[in-house]
Amino acid sequence: MSNVKNLIFDLGNVLYDIDFKKMHAAFVSIGIEDIDNYFTLNKSHQLFLDLEMGFVNEQAFYEGVRTLVNLPLTNEQIKFAWNALLLGFRKNSIEWIEQNNTQYNTFLYSNTNQIHQDHFIAEFENKVAAYPFVSLFKTPYYSHEMGMRKPDPASFNFILEKEGLLAAETLFIDDNEPNIIAAASVGLQVLHLKEGMSVEKDIEAYL
Repeated sequence: MSNVKNLIFDLGNVLYDIDFKKMHAAFVSIGIEDIDNYFTLNKSHQLFLDLEMGFVNEQAFYEGVRTLVNLPLTNEQIKFAWNALLLGFRKNSIEWIEQNNTQYNTFLYSNTNQIHQDHFIAEFENKVAAYPFVSLFKTPYYSHEMGMRKPDPASFNFILEKEGLLAAETLFIDDNEPNIIAAASVGLQVLHLKEGMSVEKDIEAYL
């Protein structure tokens, strides 16, 4: 690998730890035992896809969940369970970006939603650093703001075209294999960050 001028980071399990098992347990605790039928890493009910692409707002999502499971849950109960996925930032990985984001054009591309974004943005500014999370990146891209999500190859092309980047000069880092395959299909260099790997330990071999 060489000639990398641009970096595009995923968020979940790259810069921020997430755990679907904790989310599952939280949904069970509020009476939804079959959440895996509606939302997993690579399979989602249309309601969750629509939330991640910004096609429904927070209130519509809560109402949709109540309809799906036919339970009289409060917004706060659903929000609690939905946010149980979110564990916290990988501070060493954030520090690597702090130290290197002037050497590379650095971007974020995350499949997320407004509820999760509100949580991790506040968490970063309250617990991690005195500067805004957005300042780590030239541009952060979020699926719910783009109206598209990974692994759609068109979403990668959208970022490349909007930023004027060459795919061959751009390294995409993600933990999810379908996203890696899609990124590679449009010519991006890729780093599949598997369990036990980290940005600060493993990225140098790709630069």
